[in-house]
Amino acid sequence: MADSDPDRRKFLQIATCAIGGGVGLVVAVPALQLISDPAGKQTITSPSAPFDLGPAERFRVGEPPRKIEIVAPVIQDAWTAARDVVLGAAWIRRVGPGANEIDARSATCPHLGCAVGWDAARGNYLCPCHDSRFAASGDKLTGPSERGLDALPVQIVEGRLKLTWERYRTGQSTKERL
Repeated sequence: MADSDPDRRKFLQIATCAIGGGVGLVVAVPALQLISDPAGKQTITSPSAPFDLGPAERFRVGEPPRKIEIVAPVIQDAWTAARDVVLGAAWIRRVGPGANEIDARSATCPHLGCAVGWDAARGNYLCPCHDSRFAASGDKLTGPSERGLDALPVQIVEGRLKLTWERYRTGQSTKERL
């Protein structure tokens, strides 16, 4: 009997460790799956389809540009979804009477990303952060910005103005999408 006690104790030690390890795995595996699930996946999704900005006829030739906020109905990441998220803004103006003669510019300064406004008195865009000015066409006039305002893809489909939202790197002389 004295010889079987060490075997019994050894068996109890191994059994206890096995049960503890099994319980630990039951807890650890789901926790590791939760943490590692988004790895390698696209974790943030935003709309890639063009945004409907309303009837194209509301933009008339000769009027100053109109600032339109671009609002995504849903933005999702790996864990949650947010509704009605403002992605940015665009300046829209009609440059000619034709159906496709609409100009859309990002309202983000390509220098450091400040919000660009329209200076009605001078008839051009102004970035108040570093006094960059841009012509109505979006071309750079003055200031430290290395390029003009970024053009955004826009089209008229069945009388509705559709804008594709794009973001570009700031502080560069070349236009590069994010």
